[in-house]
Formats: sequence, C-alpha cells, structure tokens
Amino acid sequence: MTLKHILTFLMVALCCTTGTAQTDKPSEEDYLDFLYQYMPLPDKADYPRDFYVENVRATLKARAEMPWGKIIPEREFRHFVLPIRVNNENLDRSRIEFYKELAPRVKNLPLKDAVIEVNHWCHEKVTYRPTDGRTSSPMAAVKTAYGRCGEESTFLVAALRSVGIPARQVYTPRWAHTDDNHAWVEAWVDGRWYFLGACEPEPVLNLGWFNESASRGMLMHTKAFGHYDGPEEVMSETSAFTEINVIDNYAPTQELTITVVSDDGRFVKDATVEFKVYNYAEFYTVAKKTTDERGQASLTAGKGDMIAWVSKDGRWTIQKVSFAEGRDVTIVLPTQHSSTITQQDFDIVPPPADPTLPYVSPEQREENDRRMAEEDAIRHAYEQTMPNEEWRGNWRTIQQFLDEAPNRTMAEKLLSVISKKDLRDVSLEVLKDNQVSETNTDDIYCRYVMNPRVELEWLTPYKQFFREKMKKQNTIEKLIKWTRKNIRIDNDHNPQGLRQQPMSVYRDRLTDPLGRDIFFVSVARSLGMPARINEVNGKLQYYAADSKQWIDVVFDKDGNTKADGMLKNGRLVMQYTEAAYNDDPKYYIHFTISRIENGQAQLMTFPEDATYKSLFQQGVDLEAGRYMLITGTRMADGKVLAHTELFDIREGQTTTHPFTMREDKNDIQVIGSLNAEDPYMPKDASQPQSLLSTTGRGFYILGIIAPNHEPTNHTLRDISIYKEQFEQWGRSIILLTESEKDGQRFNYNEFSSLPNTVVWGSDIDGKIKQELMESLKLKSPSLPIFVVCDTFNRVVYVQQGYTINIGEHLLKVTKKL
Repeated sequence: MTLKHILTFLMVALCCTTGTAQTDKPSEEDYLDFLYQYMPLPDKADYPRDFYVENVRATLKARAEMPWGKIIPEREFRHFVLPIRVNNENLDRSRIEFYKELAPRVKNLPLKDAVIEVNHWCHEKVTYRPTDGRTSSPMAAVKTAYGRCGEESTFLVAALRSVGIPARQVYTPRWAHTDDNHAWVEAWVDGRWYFLGACEPEPVLNLGWFNESASRGMLMHTKAFGHYDGPEEVMSETSAFTEINVIDNYAPTQELTITVVSDDGRFVKDATVEFKVYNYAEFYTVAKKTTDERGQASLTAGKGDMIAWVSKDGRWTIQKVSFAEGRDVTIVLPTQHSSTITQQDFDIVPPPADPTLPYVSPEQREENDRRMAEEDAIRHAYEQTMPNEEWRGNWRTIQQFLDEAPNRTMAEKLLSVISKKDLRDVSLEVLKDNQVSETNTDDIYCRYVMNPRVELEWLTPYKQFFREKMKKQNTIEKLIKWTRKNIRIDNDHNPQGLRQQPMSVYRDRLTDPLGRDIFFVSVARSLGMPARINEVNGKLQYYAADSKQWIDVVFDKDGNTKADGMLKNGRLVMQYTEAAYNDDPKYYIHFTISRIENGQAQLMTFPEDATYKSLFQQGVDLEAGRYMLITGTRMADGKVLAHTELFDIREGQTTTHPFTMREDKNDIQVIGSLNAEDPYMPKDASQPQSLLSTTGRGFYILGIIAPNHEPTNHTLRDISIYKEQFEQWGRSIILLTESEKDGQRFNYNEFSSLPNTVVWGSDIDGKIKQELMESLKLKSPSLPIFVVCDTFNRVVYVQQGYTINIGEHLLKVTKKL
C-alpha cells in the first residue's frame, strides 16, 4: 500500500468511527483509491478504470443534489452508497440511468418516504419469478421485467444507492422452517436500518410478507464493502468485504459457544466449525468459524437447531446443537480421519414464529393497493410489447440474430443450448461470435463446443479472440501445458467467488481456480475441443473422442497439473423401501448425496428433477471415495426428521445402498374450524356461493393468496408439480384472493398448469381469512394461508407464509384422510 493510500485510509477511518456526517469530505480520487483497495480481482480485471470514475462521479453528484446527502454519515456512505457491486451481478450503468428517472420523483420527499417511493418505482419495473443462479444486472432485470428475490433485491439496492440512500442486500442463506432462501433490502434512514421487500412496496417500512418467516430464521447476513467497523457482529473479514450478522433485527436470538477438544481432552485450535441448517435435504453451511487457542467458536443465531460440522486436517465429526436451549456445547474431534458413526438420526426443530408487525391504517393499505395496481398495469403494458415470452425484452436482438444467421438450423440450436436467462440478456455480438455455417447437430458438439456458456459467468464474445490468440494451443495437451505455465493463481482476492471473464484471464494471466477452469473450457471450445466443468461434481474435464469418455484435468491450488486421467469411478445403485406417503423420493427435497473431501462435505449437484426412480434406482457413476447420504422428512410445523448414512464407492465396483424415509406415525388431529357455509365470490360470477355448495361433502383444500406475490407464486408452482396426483384425489382446491380488487390484479394465465380441480374466487370482506386467523390462532396475516378442512367445519392442517414444496405436504395430508 502506498503512503497516499495509508494516509487516506487513516483519514477516512477517523471520520467513519464516529458514524456522523462530515463536512470535510474525501476527494473523488480518495474514493477511487478506496474502491480499488478492496475491489475483488474480477472487478479490477473486467471493467476499465473509466467505468469506476463515471460511477464515483455519479455518486458524488447524487450526494450533492439529494437533500439527505448532507446527513448521511461517512461510514454509511462509503460502505453502502459508494460501492457499485451488490451481489454477484454483471456491473452496468444503472447508477447513472436510474438517477435520471428517480431523482425527480424523490428529491422533495423525506428520506423515509423516498425509500418507499423508490420501491414503488422498482415494482413498476420488475416483479417476482424464479430464475437460475446467475444474477442478472439491474438494467437486465428492468429489460426482462422480472427476477428472483436475489435479483429484485440487487435491483432495489442499486436504485436506492443511485439517489444516495445507503442500502444493503440482506440474505437468509437458508430458511430453517422450510426449504429455499430469501433476500431483501435494508435502507438507512435517520440513524437506523429499516427493512423492506424488494419490488414489493408496503405503506410503511419494516413490513413484508416475510416478517413471520424472518422471525423463524436462524441467521441473516449482509456484506459491507471493505473493512467495516459498524456495531453489528462480524462473521468474517475478507480482502474485499466484511460479512456481518443482522439476525437480531428480525428474531429472538441466543449466542452459543462450541468448544472443540481432542480425544484426550485438549483444546483443538484452528478447527473449522461449520454451522449448518437443514435445507433442500442437505446440511447447508450458513456460517463458518475457526476455533481459537481455547478451542472455541461462537455464533449468535435464532432459537432453533443447527448441525455443527467440525473438521481439521481431514478429521471430522457432526453434532446437533440447539440455540433454543442456550447451553454451550463441547464437541470431541476424533483422532482418526473420519467420523466413526456411520448412521445418525436428528430431529431438527426450527425457531417458533414470533413476528412483530408495524401498524398500517386502512387508508394507507387502500392507497398502497391502488398504487400497486397502477404499477402492475404499467409493467403489463411494457410486457405486451414483447412478442416472445422466452426472449422477453431481448427479442429484437434474438430476432436479428436469426434473420442474419448463415445457418438457421444451427442458430436455433445455439439458442437451445444456452440458458433461458441468456436468451433474455445475451448480446448480438456474443451470438454472432458463436454462430456456425456448417450443420452439426451432434449433442457433444452443440453443448460443449458451440455453446459459449461454461458456468455462471457473464457471456462475452471470446471465441474469435481465442482463435487468434491461442491458435497454437490446438491440442488438449498443449492447452494444459500453456495454462499451467502462464496462468497464475490468486486464492485470496476473490472471496465472493465472482466469475472472471475469460479474456481478462488471458490479458492479466491471473485469476482464481474457478476463473482458470472457465478460461480453460472457453479456449478449448474456441479451438473446437469439447470441454466442460462437470455439472455434478464441479470437476474440469475434456472429452476424448477415441474413448468417448470425459477425462479430468486436475490442477493443484497453485495451477500445476497433478494428474490427467480417466475418472476413477464406481457405481451407486440405491434401493428404496417405500414409506407410507412417498413412493418416489426427490433429490433436493427428500435426500442428497455429498462426497467427504478432507473432512468437509461437497454436495453432488444432480439435475433438479432427479428422483429415486428416474436416476438412482438404475444407478449413477460416482468418483471413488466416501459419501454421506442425507434424508429428511419435513413436518407441517417445519420440524425435520433427518437421517445420515456413510457409504463408500470403490473403483470399478457397484455399491448397492438401501434407504428409506423417517416418518411420524402420529395421526392427523383437528386443529381448528372453518364454517363450510361461509360465502365467497367465484371468479367471473355475479352472486356469492358457499364453500359447501362448491365442494360437496368431504375434505377440500382452501388457500388465501395474493397477486404478484413471491410466496403465493412459489406455492402455486409447487402445487402444479403434483397436478396429476391432486386430480386423482378429486377434491376441490379453492383459491381465494383477499378481495375482488386483488383478483383483478391476479395473473391467472401464469398458473394454467394447476390441477383442474382448482376453483378461483375472492374472500368477501376478509371474513374467511379472519375466521381462520381466530380459529387457528395465527399470529400474523401473512399470505398465503393454506388449510385442509372438511364440510363438517374441521381444519386438520394449516400452513402459512413461505413454504417450499407445500404440494407434497398437502398430498401427505390427503393420503392420511
């Protein structure tokens, strides 16, 4: 670090520690130095200095022109306004472009109202839909008009920062009471942080559909750019960011200390303690700590259960820990290089719901609903200009590419092998860089040579570039040798795992291991050699045409090649003993498999639609080694009946492994009541109708849902997965919006694949919802609410709020009736 950088850092540290606004502001050059001091390697390599100069100037312009610019403390400005990056998105000019639209809308508002207004603008532009793991840039989200929660929150943070409002993206890495995760936003207003759902404006702050879910969370965290000295608990510090724990803003918490000792009782220093939540049928790491000289590591979390996975030098063990009990835990790390326990059962209990809801007057709610309807209409009008649903706002680019393609068949094939998200934001330059003249529809060629998509990187037009720059490295052996000799590995300056662009790797000759692997595959494909990063185990591979097998390319951490050779595989055949309510367990929902490497678990990422019958009954190839099978049955209250088993895969041998699902043998109980004579208004009807007259005698499912609402969308898509089973059950599924006005905002066409037993309608004056809340003692009005009940007014099941795979939960209940 230069003397200038040191002086700048000390000056800023002095003003930041007070947390108050300063009159003597650092210069534009000081802020650029700050960004470059902590900037991750890919951001330095992939974007020119002029890009950051433009963004810093735009940021300082917003601070000068917005009325709150004078009161934002230097610490909050530096860490939560100045940085362009929010998550792992491709960086764009959103700060400059968003300011043009937003500044006139918010410049005369109080800061708290400005935050809400920005969120209304975001809702006008973008709504929720699930997408893949690559995070779209803010401007790409606007172009597409939808995104998943991570993209919506990235978009809102970018919008708030564009007008000088401190903002940060908050994640729960995984929920404890249901599968999946969620991201939202915190904004700094008048000395404190408030939360809000991105693109889901409410009349007040600290209110979202997730209040109740967040009260059941185990951990919420956010990243502060650079070295941050705020009041929150620091979870980790890296070369680029400080990760902080904000769970105390959302749920009752408890600190827990784990002491790791050896077999003889000595403290184990520098052991890794991974705090894991059961989610998507794996133990997912939400926090990672290192033990001190007394063998201790601590974490503050919600009052539920986690799995502590402790490892050091290949030795490891796991144990359930309960934050609810408030007792510290001692864990013995065995001397041998693996856990001696081959099977374990865990009953994992999430925190109880304890939401705090701010007051919203009926007038505020009515006005907010009116505005949201207007914003929906504006967004829908824009969507009507899109002639192709898959291409969305990128349709002109795709159409031009097809019109100008030298080989239409291969152009269409190219569009079929890139991701669905690529279709919505890929550039014409990239498409033309990958177009071919000769027809070759061979699957290996199309997917692993013509296809520019390697992993989750931002697509760039690299093929012609590498054909010129790397044409001499025209065999796999030459390319391996060149990469080993020329590409240096930096394991320290990309802690977020950003994907560096392959051409930047070539120019700088410096990257991390993933960047090197993406570069290797990109060059190989540019030169006509099939290559990939294996979708299941993440290994770098090339395709040997003579043997028709994928061959590993193995570099060590410094970039040297340790071995090249065929995978040392064995085969796993699973044998499932059917549980009473599950004849075909699903991967990621009911079970997962992880390879144990150096004492830590690496999840095997099989296709999302993999099930026991579709894949594992016939058998799958796995690299030789030790594996852990995790199974889990999630109960209606969020509790999980989990089970783990260790097994070995040996080279050239078939391992047959039996398994089943744990079950709760308790019978269904009546938990509340709902009057079957209650009226509702069927969709497109002029007169109310009773629930009983719709369903006939017997059991039925009723849901209270909301339009353009992420938890509702998730729930209805989950039910769609089980369309056939619900139709076989044959009973009515009544789906009600809270009012006819909400029903008018609902996009029914989006859910055309629901069972044919679904009946749409609306609640009348909220009476059915209110009856359910009183009868079932629901603590909050969070939607959706789903119940299973009968026409004798008995409720036997309820699920409220954010619940992944609710379709299966409902089916389990129906099979017990």
